Amino acid sequence: RPPGCFPCCDFRARRRRPQRALPEMSYTGYLEGVNNVIIKEKVNLIEAASALLGQEIEMANKYKIQNRDTGEDIFYAVEQTSCLTRQLKQCCGDCAGWDLDILFIAQGMSMPAMKMSKPWTATFLCCNRPVVEVLDAQSGMPMGSITDPCMCFNMKFVVNNMYGVPVVFADGGCCQPGVWLPLPCGPCSEISFDLIHPDSGSKIGELKKKVPGCLKFFLAPDVDNYIVQFYPGWDGRSKALVLALAIFMDFRLFSENPNDDDDSRVGQLQEAFQ
Repeated sequence: RPPGCFPCCDFRARRRRPQRALPEMSYTGYLEGVNNVIIKEKVNLIEAASALLGQEIEMANKYKIQNRDTGEDIFYAVEQTSCLTRQLKQCCGDCAGWDLDILFIAQGMSMPAMKMSKPWTATFLCCNRPVVEVLDAQSGMPMGSITDPCMCFNMKFVVNNMYGVPVVFADGGCCQPGVWLPLPCGPCSEISFDLIHPDSGSKIGELKKKVPGCLKFFLAPDVDNYIVQFYPGWDGRSKALVLALAIFMDFRLFSENPNDDDDSRVGQLQEAFQ
């Protein structure tokens, strides 16, 4: 300190020095400490009401992802597909494209985490099977991809890393009662997928689709919960890809609302009173 300077001068000099920002928590680092996750699809009243009237209006899908052990919110996912494209999904099915953003909201944070994108494809039976790309929202770099290979009478998905190498297989088989007769209670209320290591063939986790309850099943039967259990040995990036897999499954297999069909439960009630 120069002669005659008071100690407060040092204090002011220190205040003028740029302060280093605290590093933000990585969502993949956070997921390394989470082994039990639940994904809750949000009910859209407009979509449910229009389906009950006989012609469903597709609204943007929304999901809340929570730590099942603590109840803490981890992610919030929102579909970003345009309104026209959402309506075309009802007639184009597997061919239609869609986009979804995932926000990391754990411990009071709010930062973009991942983006999921499925382009339009000319999908027919075994040709051009649906593929969704998963990107890191901060860097824009690919994290991996999820594919739905052609499997006769079998529900199987492949999770690939950023290099296209399989890291997880999800196998649901075809003989589960919840596949053929979905109901809001009992064994028919859930469908389980074993998470399989591609090299060892051992089971390393489980992904379970579950009907949330009787009321939601009647009003919005296409709204489901997904429970993911990770066995020890997972890294955060692979866990993030499996969470994206659960959302892809919902788009791919469980987004059809039977209430907008003429032979639905509501349609049968309407015919009974005519």
